[in-house]
Amino acid sequence: MGRESDDETGGERSVRATGSNSIAAGGDIGNAFTGTVSNGFVIQGRHIGHAPYGPSADEHRAAAPGDRAAAEHDRHGSALDPAAWRPVGEVQPLEFGVGPTRHIPGQADVPPYVPRDCDDDLRAKLAHSGLVLVLGERFVGKSYTAWHGVRSLEGYRLYAPDPGEDLREVLAALKGEPGKYVVWLDELTDHLGEDGLDRRLLGRLAGLGAVLLGTMRSEEYYQRRMKSDPIGFALAKARTVEVPREWSDAELDRLKDLDDPRAYPAYMWSGKEGAASYFAIGHTMYDEWRRPGTKVEHPRGQLLVRAAVDLARCGVKDAVPTDLLRQVQEQYGTEERESFEDALAWATTRMFGVSGLLVAGEEYRTWRAYGALVAEAEALRAEDLRAEDLEPVPDTVWWLLLDAAESGVRIDREAVLDAARAALRPRIEAGDTDLMVALAARVDGEEREGLIRRAAEAGHREAAEEWAAHLVDAGDEVAAIRYLEIAARGGSVQAAREAGRLHRERAEALLRTAAEAGDGAAAHELGDLLLGSGQADALRWLVRAVQAGHEEASTSLGRALYYRRSSDAEDWLRRAAARGDAHAVHVLAAYLHSLGDHDEEAERLFREAKEAGHPAASRHLGALLLRRGHTPSDEVRDLLHEDAAQGSGDAAYWLSLYHRRRRDTEGADKWLHKAAELDQYHALRDLGLLPVPPADRPDTVDE
Repeated sequence: MGRESDDETGGERSVRATGSNSIAAGGDIGNAFTGTVSNGFVIQGRHIGHAPYGPSADEHRAAAPGDRAAAEHDRHGSALDPAAWRPVGEVQPLEFGVGPTRHIPGQADVPPYVPRDCDDDLRAKLAHSGLVLVLGERFVGKSYTAWHGVRSLEGYRLYAPDPGEDLREVLAALKGEPGKYVVWLDELTDHLGEDGLDRRLLGRLAGLGAVLLGTMRSEEYYQRRMKSDPIGFALAKARTVEVPREWSDAELDRLKDLDDPRAYPAYMWSGKEGAASYFAIGHTMYDEWRRPGTKVEHPRGQLLVRAAVDLARCGVKDAVPTDLLRQVQEQYGTEERESFEDALAWATTRMFGVSGLLVAGEEYRTWRAYGALVAEAEALRAEDLRAEDLEPVPDTVWWLLLDAAESGVRIDREAVLDAARAALRPRIEAGDTDLMVALAARVDGEEREGLIRRAAEAGHREAAEEWAAHLVDAGDEVAAIRYLEIAARGGSVQAAREAGRLHRERAEALLRTAAEAGDGAAAHELGDLLLGSGQADALRWLVRAVQAGHEEASTSLGRALYYRRSSDAEDWLRRAAARGDAHAVHVLAAYLHSLGDHDEEAERLFREAKEAGHPAASRHLGALLLRRGHTPSDEVRDLLHEDAAQGSGDAAYWLSLYHRRRRDTEGADKWLHKAAELDQYHALRDLGLLPVPPADRPDTVDE
């Protein structure tokens, strides 16, 4: 035996054993080992004591088979010493076989227990010795339910034998040791066999007051209990509690009210697969979907599952028809390496004995995503841990779903619309006008109007046109002009035309108001406006302008009378020309030329107008000289070329006549086509480009 060692306080604490098969003891013996000891770890032999805290999960996994058995005994006590078995209240869920969910910083690996509807039944059956079995499929929460039930056994101590361990040792240990004991047989199948549980051993253990609590698959239990063998007889004596996969409404309500951040997503997304499997394997199934190997092996399948996940995130809670699922999947692209049928077959294949990544709906060939995938995607997105290609949902998916719902597909359109509003709001607030217009096309009322108006104000052409039309229909043409101008700047010809029309109507109304109040300038502007549109009262307003002392109106009055072939035109035009009005001089020249015997004075007046800077005087003077002379002069050419170079179609047409007079066919044709390009009426007529050629050509010079 080695020397004594001191603890930190200086007191004698333990005795070190140095022999190859020695026993070490000291103070309050918490553990005793027999067998080979190396560096404080048992290499061979049996751990027969009790430690207040068990080894970590990593230590348990790393241990050799013999050491793992010792570690289990360290956690739950030794089969040979019932007094050292763990009080049931000290055993934690992970020790009881409850699987951890995805780790969340600051949260326990196992979520708090949610009371199940079968809890009372289980507690009642645990109140008596004998075999109690918690039945159910894989990942339905059998172990967690059993753990919660066993904690109702006050004063009981628990032992958990290893799979295959000789349970007769448990019987031997309990003989002569009165007390309250529970033997935990998780996955009872692992404890059935030559040295395991049979009817006789069960009877003896029950006779000693022990409760044997185990879990078992329902299907296996019902098959094996029918056999006429020791195991079948033992199972037939069990009291059973069934844990269903799908949670009841009451259970889901208790889950929803749980104070844990993982609870509400589980309530929302666990579905018929159950919250227990959601917690147990949901994160594993998510990892299987997202792992790089899946993209290589099932590229289209991975996209198909993403489509189903996004459908749920878009507010589609129920399964959707295969055709719609396929349409949504195609919004993410296609994969020629895998057919849609193969992708669907893979995605719907059961994993871990629970579910496929896609779950069949109640109607034929309808599918939805396994709920945990949706919750995991949302959780990772919220934590900014998502894969880049999980976000965002393509805009085309939103429009596809909303349009499909509108066409009769059984989708909760309002739910999708609410989800779309929430998802698209940041981009709308940031001013995405195309998005505003697309969403507006799928909503009604004030929401639609608000989106269209915002897009219009931000310069969206189609939105501006639509909002302007809305304002016109509402009788607010003044407000409509602004949006028509926005659309016109964006390239809308129709908007430009409508804006011009409304401007003219608005101008006429405003000018009429001022003119009726006696303003001569307004009466002049109104007269000119009406004269251009051919309205009969144009002359009246021009007269009123002159009467109001607005002399500038005399030119317009003379021109109006000229158009009416009135002999009074000359007097008003001369009156205006006397004031030095270049436009009046030009119109007077045209008027005199139209009389046929005043060409000399007309020529003088055209030259005077040209000197005064009238823009049309050069070409009209050139045309006059061309008509008067037999051989066109260079002056005629220069006058016409001056205006033609500035884009005058009339000048180009008269240049073609000039070159034809000089027998220059090439030059004549060149300028005739140039005039036609400038939409000059007579050039278009001469080239046969008008729908109905006129009977003859006017022989007067155009104003």
